[in-house]
Amino acid sequence: MLPSLDFLSTLAQQRGDEIAIEDSSAQVSYSELLISVNALAVALQVKDPIPASKVGLCAANSMEYIVSMLAILAAGKTLVPLNCYGTSEQLHQILIDTHPSAIIVDKLGDALIKSEDELKIPFSQFPGLVLTYRDQTPQRHDVTSAENS
Repeated sequence: MLPSLDFLSTLAQQRGDEIAIEDSSAQVSYSELLISVNALAVALQVKDPIPASKVGLCAANSMEYIVSMLAILAAGKTLVPLNCYGTSEQLHQILIDTHPSAIIVDKLGDALIKSEDELKIPFSQFPGLVLTYRDQTPQRHDVTSAENS
């Protein structure tokens, strides 16, 4: 995990079962949050092992959005936030300009973004990704040296 996200590991060790994120439908502990962030980060690195590559995120604010943002950073990727309330044409132009290696989407983002399905990672895949990668941690990359090469 990147140094900027080491705080999450520390919080998970110190406050594991305490609630980290809560919304109207669910609660997630610090331990669960760390497992989810690490699992998604590993999945992103498996999908594209190049450090600092771009990952789009097109979704409304939610627990999964927070997990996605943290996972993108933990994977050493560059976050490309996409407005899920924009038009398909606007999003298409941003995708052409940024060339993300993956796009994380909720149902709204999935409907807006017209791209190959293998490029998208829908929120609905998160439980399976967590089961697959739950015991792994993302590789640490020195993003500054990757950007300079």
